[in-house]
This record gives sequence, structure tokens and C-alpha cells, in this order.
Amino acid sequence: MIRLERIEVRGHSEAGQFRGALNLAPGLQVVSARNSYGKSLAAKAVAWCLGIEPMFGLQDNDPVFFPEAAREEIEFPGLPPSRVVSSECSVTLVHEDGRRVALTRSIRGGDRTTVLVREDQGEDVRESRLRARRETMQDEFGGLQRFLFDWLKWPRQTVTTFRGGTADIYVENLAPLFDIDQDEGWTNIQALQIGRYGQQQISEIAVEYLLGSVEAIQARVARQQTNQRNAYLRETARELAERVDRAFLARGWRVGWSGNGPLEDVISRWSARRLRDALADQANVDFPTTRAMLDGRAEKLRGALTKAPIDALNATTTAATSQRVVELKENRHRLNAELNSLRTQHSETSGLLASIEHRIQSASDLLRLKKSGVGRLDHVECPTCHRDLDPATFALTNQSELSISSHIEALRRDRDLMRKGVESIEDGLITTRAALDEVDRELRDAERALVTVTSAIGTVREQLAKTASDLIATERDIDRLVESVNEINELQHSVDEWIKEAKAVGQLAAPAADLDDRRAAFLSALKRYLLALGHSAVTQGAAPLLQIDDQYVPYLAGRRLRSLGSASDQARLVAAYSLGLAAASEQVAGFHPGFVLLDEPQQQNPDDQHRELFVTFLSRQLAREAKFQTVIFTWLRDDEIAALRGQGTDVITPEGEHFLQLLPPPTEPERNPGPEDPAPDEAGSLTSDGLDSQPQ
Repeated sequence: MIRLERIEVRGHSEAGQFRGALNLAPGLQVVSARNSYGKSLAAKAVAWCLGIEPMFGLQDNDPVFFPEAAREEIEFPGLPPSRVVSSECSVTLVHEDGRRVALTRSIRGGDRTTVLVREDQGEDVRESRLRARRETMQDEFGGLQRFLFDWLKWPRQTVTTFRGGTADIYVENLAPLFDIDQDEGWTNIQALQIGRYGQQQISEIAVEYLLGSVEAIQARVARQQTNQRNAYLRETARELAERVDRAFLARGWRVGWSGNGPLEDVISRWSARRLRDALADQANVDFPTTRAMLDGRAEKLRGALTKAPIDALNATTTAATSQRVVELKENRHRLNAELNSLRTQHSETSGLLASIEHRIQSASDLLRLKKSGVGRLDHVECPTCHRDLDPATFALTNQSELSISSHIEALRRDRDLMRKGVESIEDGLITTRAALDEVDRELRDAERALVTVTSAIGTVREQLAKTASDLIATERDIDRLVESVNEINELQHSVDEWIKEAKAVGQLAAPAADLDDRRAAFLSALKRYLLALGHSAVTQGAAPLLQIDDQYVPYLAGRRLRSLGSASDQARLVAAYSLGLAAASEQVAGFHPGFVLLDEPQQQNPDDQHRELFVTFLSRQLAREAKFQTVIFTWLRDDEIAALRGQGTDVITPEGEHFLQLLPPPTEPERNPGPEDPAPDEAGSLTSDGLDSQPQ
């Protein structure tokens, strides 16, 4: 663990050099100064030097959250406003093993993208400049975040993001739990947690990291990755099933190949049956048999064309070819009629489905009005003559909530049936179009054959032309069959790869075994600090009912603690959460930095009663003897300061009206006269040769 030893802000203005510094000791440090003194400037200097300004909602390397006195214009007592020429701040950290490091970063007039790091290890002092932002965790030698984690001896930990990738845990992810800013830090627990990095469950992970449960984080990340992988596999299974259905329907095959359901069921179904088996069972499609039939037909036609005897008296070739064209045209006409009928059914069914949707919405609105009692006609009058009317005149029917609910359920069943009907009609449209395309192809081949046959002279040439046309058509069928087989094989390969990938996904990781002990330590510390701070909802009798859920949100008797108590209790909850987490981390050897910075904790409850509760907490042994450093920036009255100091609480009251004070101009050292300098005479005059001259 570490502590803050010194916070300093310095710079140069048109009026001269200025500086403000705070020296801090271990344990509880209460810095008391009036408003506008510059306490928040000192607090923000810590965040700036640590490079965690993004948690304030700022862009990287943007010092706009500093007061203007540190970056634009500063006022000194008795002087007009003076422009700030340059400024910087530095923070000195001391490790429990004796190592010391000073971080210095420019605010104005220098390079804000780098931090000057001065490491002091006894006789060994090393200085380096590190990058404050942008991939500083990945930069092993030039990144500030990487240096801080290494210097603190914190393990690096990657977490999953909502975009499916990974990201490191950064200091600004942990800082909202120990650096409470006065502007937004008191609005909620981890109010300044970074969200734009896209890290999943980062609030829970930040708590577990400070508690030192790296195994719990790794198990959580493993579960997140498994869930992400399962969601991806379910989505790809549905997309792959749609590809298979479209490929089948495009050839006129209706086969149910579903990708819906639990992942284990999809794996089981797809592993038990291949695409060719489904085609053979449901569409009566057998590729080997069809290929053998086409090869046999082609061989027979090839033999008839090249070496089989020809009957010169056979004159039926032209008539048979013409009849084939007529049959195909009739088949095409029938398919066109079926296609038009399906289009009409699809339009009517879609309109009926939309009508049912509107009826469900209207019935749901009516049910809501029935339940709320709105729209009942207890009294009816004419809008013009204001004469009372009998509601029975309008022949309105009295409907109960039960009857409307039953009507809605019936409409929903009808909607489901209509949806299935629309899907079936859409499948019929696709298969009918596929069959029509097949007939059109056969018709084109038959018409070409008819032209060739009718152009031939003699029965022998007619038979040869007919045989050649049939052979060409058969070879085309073989080519199309090969194309279909290749596409089915490609789809089957995709299915096999999906099954292999799905089976490789591991089971959900179990939580870490030591997490329960760390959670119990945190909960116990949280109870102690809530009681010590005087949270109105957490009394001695109610404290045993306090629990934290899996998201580390405190609940009291089943209700969120944030919603209980008075509005001023919100600040107590935030303070107790931060202090309790630091105490628990120290107890279980976690990775808490070792200091908690609370900026203006009384701004939500400045009245006398709450001030007394706060001062009482500062005087308690729990606050004074904590093994971690607590730095509180606030304002206390003189009597409160005297009372706290009498109890042994360290209260710092900085001098001056403001934190930043104008330094006196440097004075040149007094110079001793040398042998080359002329010496003054008794009258205070100097002779031309530098010798003493006696008065006459």
C-alpha cells in the first residue's frame, strides 16, 4: 500500500512565481480551509498526476477541470488579475517498503502528454518521462499506467468488452472507489466509473480487483467470454440454417433444417443427421441414384447417336418433340397460375395479420383502461343541449377484464397461426418460382430441339437431331447436379465446422473459492462505517440485514440502500463504501492503493446536525486508527477543529487566503568587495584609482 506525502502546484504568472503545497502524514488527514481556498485544486492535482482525468468525462490530456487560477488567470491579494504563463503540479507517493516516487505533469505551457517520474530508492535516484495517455498499459517502457502497476506491484488483468475484444483494467477504472470528487463523486457509488471503454461489468471487476480476488475476475471474464461465444454460436447457427433453407428452397426442396433452440440441442440435431440424409428423408432427393440415372441416360443416348441402328421408317420424331413442347407450356401455365394464387394469398394473409396486430393493440389498450378505470360512461349528456342520456341508447356491451384478456389470448393464437401461414406461403412462393425456372429451362431446350428437328431433312436426320439434343440436355442436367452436390458439400462443411467450434466451447467457470471471505470482510467493514457515519437507515438493529448482491450493490432487507434514508445519507453511503473497501482490502491483502481522498464530503449535508455527525465520525477510533491513509478536504469551524485535535485527529489548517500564493522575488546575495573593486572612503565617495582618500 502507498500514501500521499506531498501535493504541490506551482507556476509562473505575469505577477511572478506562485506555489501551493500540502505535506501529508499517514493515517487520517483533515485539510480544513474555507471555500474558494483551493482544496479541490489540490485534490485534482492528484488525479492529473496519476493520468486519470478521463474519469471526469474529459478527453485525454485535457486540463479543463482545473480552476482557472492554475491554467488561465490568477488573482493575488492587492494585485490585479495576472495571466498564467506556465504551471505544473506534482504528487509524491511513498510505498510501504520505503520506495518514493514523485510525479510531475504540466498544466499550462509545457508538454501535458508526458509525466516526469522521479524514483527515489535511497541512494539510487532515476528520472524518466512517461506518456500519460494512449496505450500506456501496452507500452512497457514509456507508459505511465504500466509504470504505476509495476511500481505498485499490481498484476495486470484483461477484461472483455462489449465489442467482443479485450481491454486492460486501468487506474481510472479503480480510482472512482478511492478518489471521490466533489462535483459528481457523491452522486452514487462509482459515479465516475469509465463507461466509454466498453468493458463489461467493470464496476464489479473494480471492486474485486481492489479486494485482491484476481481469480474471481478471471472466472468472471471466462464466463463472459463463454456467454459471448455461445451467443455468437447461436446467431451463426440461425444464419447457417437460413442459408441451408434458402439453398434447398431455390431448388424446390422443402426440408426442415432448424438452428433454433438451446446450443446443446442444435449440436445434437446437426450431429445426428447430415444434409444429404435430410434431403433423402424429406425431399426424396438421392444424389448418387440421380447421378447414376443421368449417366446411364447419357451413355444410352451417346450410343444411339454413334453406333446404334436407325429406323428409317420412324416418322414420329417431329410429333414427339412438338408434343414435349406443348406439355411444358401447359406445365408452365399451371405453375404461373399457382404462383399468382400464392401471391394473392400472401397479400391477403399479410393484411389479415396486420389487422390482427391492430386488434391486439386495441384490445390491450382497452384492457389497460379497464384496469385503471378510465373511460367508464357513468354519466352521459348531449354536447349541445346538455340533456342527460341513457348509456343504453348507444347499445354498448359490458365487457369484463377476464373476457378482454381471453379475447387477447385468442387473437395472439390467431396471430401465431397467421404468421406460420405467411411463412408457409413464402416457402411455397420460393419453391414454385424454382419449379417455374426449371420448366422454363426445359422448355428452352425443347424448343431448340424442335427447331433442330424440323430443320432436318429425312427421318434419319430427324432422329439424329433429336438424340443429339437429348444428349446435350442430359449433360446439362449432370452439370447442374454436380453444382448442387458441390453446394450441399460446402454447406455440410460449414455445418461440420460449426459443430466442431461449438463443441470446443468450455463450460462456465466457477467463482473463485476465496471470494466469499473477501466479500464478507468488505460487508463487515461497510457495516462498521455506515454505523460510524450515522446512516439513518442502518441502525444497530438493522445492520445484520445489510447484504451486497453479485454487483456489489448494498441492500437492506431486500431494498437498495441507496433508496433508503434521507437525501443526505447518499454522501454517507459513498464515503462508507470507499472507506470500507479500503479497510477490507488492507485486511485481506488486496490491491487497494492505500489512500482514500474525499473532496468536500459535507457539501450534501451542511446543517449543524449532520456536521456534528461528521465531526463525531472523525473523532472515532475507527477513523483515526485506520491502517490506510484518509485525506479529507473540507471546512471546519474553530471549535470543531479544537475538539478534533483534542481527540488526537490530525487537522491541517493551511496558511493564507488561497492555496496558490505569490512567492517573493529572489534577492541577489550580498557581494564582498574584491581587490579589483573600488573601496568607499569615509565620506562614502570612491576615488578614481580605487585607493582611500583622506579628507583635507
